Parts: sequence; C-alpha cells; structure tokens
Amino acid sequence: MAIVAWALTSRANLKELLDIASGDTSKDTLLDNLINRATYLIESYCNNRRFASTVYTSQEYDGTGTYYINLRHFPVTALSAQQRNHGTIGSADWNDLESDFVKLIDNGEGPGQVFYQPGFFKGVRNYRFSYTAGYTTIPYDLEQACLELCSYMYNDRKAKGMKSETLGEYSYTKETKTGNMFEDLGIDLVLDKYREPII
Repeated sequence: MAIVAWALTSRANLKELLDIASGDTSKDTLLDNLINRATYLIESYCNNRRFASTVYTSQEYDGTGTYYINLRHFPVTALSAQQRNHGTIGSADWNDLESDFVKLIDNGEGPGQVFYQPGFFKGVRNYRFSYTAGYTTIPYDLEQACLELCSYMYNDRKAKGMKSETLGEYSYTKETKTGNMFEDLGIDLVLDKYREPII
C-alpha cells in the first residue's frame, strides 16, 4: 500500500530517524504502512481532524441558533461556497448565503469558524460549506509526533510480550507502559493543542 496523500511525514524522514539507508528498499512497504497507521491514529486522537491541505465539498452542518458554526477542519484557507437548505433533508432546496454577511473567524490557529451576520437558524444538516483547510506544510512538532509514533511501532513490533531478556552480561527489561501510546511517548502534549479549535 502506498503512503496516503495526506500523510503526516515521509518515508525518507522515517528512514533517517530509524537509521535505514535511503537506498535500502527492503522495508519500504512496512514503513509506508506504519506512516499510514500513525497518521490515522493521530487524526483519530485529534477528533478526526485532517491536517494536510484538503478540499471539502458540500459538508453539511446543523444550524446552531447563533452567529457561528465551527467547521470540522482548520485552518481554512479558502471558503468557496456556503448554503442553507430551505427544504427538508429528503427534499433539499439549497440556496447560497449572502456572501457579504459571511466571514471566517480566526480560532487561534487560523480561520476555522464561520460567522454569518443574520445568524444560523437551528436545524439538522440545514447548512453546507465547501472549503479548503489544512496545512500545505505539516508543522514540525506534528510531524515529529508522527515520526515518534512510527518509530515506537517499528521497534515494538518484535518485542511484544517480552518483559526481560538476558544474554551474558547484557540484560533488557521492557519498560512498563500506561496503555496509552501517546502518553508513553510524551506526544500527547503536542497533539492536545491540535485537538480542538480555540474559540
């Protein structure tokens, strides 16, 4: 399986961390799979947020009864369409919102909240937005967290269940784990700041 387009790191960077020669292709499939898994785990931990720049088309949202709707992905780099359903879920009648009354609000990490001057009427999936959100370059701390998780999974894959090992004068005891990979690696401190928009 190839590395997904929205991966949080590259095979070359993981090889560098694991001290695998760039010309050694014997583990490429494994490394690609680890990168994909780590990316999905991190996205899941961060409330299914996708970090790489991605285009989202006609994402539906419930009206909040306020002037604001938080988009699922951020930072938003382009808002291309915003509509309200004047029909029902089964028989939709989408109409454009007046663009002069729509603006993006910075949520502390870049735009991620839509402000609409007349307000968003309460409802179920009665608004939809098309937009582009995410980073064109993954932040270094986020990529490092992904690399640390990949490295952990790479090194831990053969040591599962081994508590101690002794060979002559060499002795190894596996450290006690909390059951939370992110805490064990200390990357939860990095990821926590990416979990929620700061409103």
